[in-house]
Amino acid sequence: MRIRRIKSALIILLAALWSASCLPRRANVEPTVDVIGTTAAQLASVILTQTAGAPTPTPPPPTNTPPPSFTDTPAYSPTPAVTSIPKISGNAACYEGPGSQYALVSNLQDTEEVIVIGIGSVPGWYVIENPYYGSMCWVETKYLTFDPTFDPSILPTMPPP
Repeated sequence: MRIRRIKSALIILLAALWSASCLPRRANVEPTVDVIGTTAAQLASVILTQTAGAPTPTPPPPTNTPPPSFTDTPAYSPTPAVTSIPKISGNAACYEGPGSQYALVSNLQDTEEVIVIGIGSVPGWYVIENPYYGSMCWVETKYLTFDPTFDPSILPTMPPP
């Protein structure tokens, strides 16, 4: 008896589902339109079908331009500002600024040739290019030996960092 009730309920359920699937669909439902996607597709179609302008096959007309004439350029003879390269006399310390309160960059050996970049704004100091690292460092004047023709007025005055 119990099995008969289950079979009857199952048959009724299947009949209801089958009849619902045979109903006509609602005619007043409109599909949503993807406006952005449609516009993008139309734009891509226009871009892909356009062609680039073809170059003109005729060259431009010739001009009556005279050929260039060459003139002699004057010879450049630079006058060296420093007649000789300064040398270190004794073993000198090279600091990041004027004095031992600044970090030590390197120690310079006796007779080491250096390039002077400027005069320190603190008296008694010159700013040089470190021959080992290529950076700027400060050396006391007493450790530098200059040529007698050296003119320190051509160098810029440099403040400490």
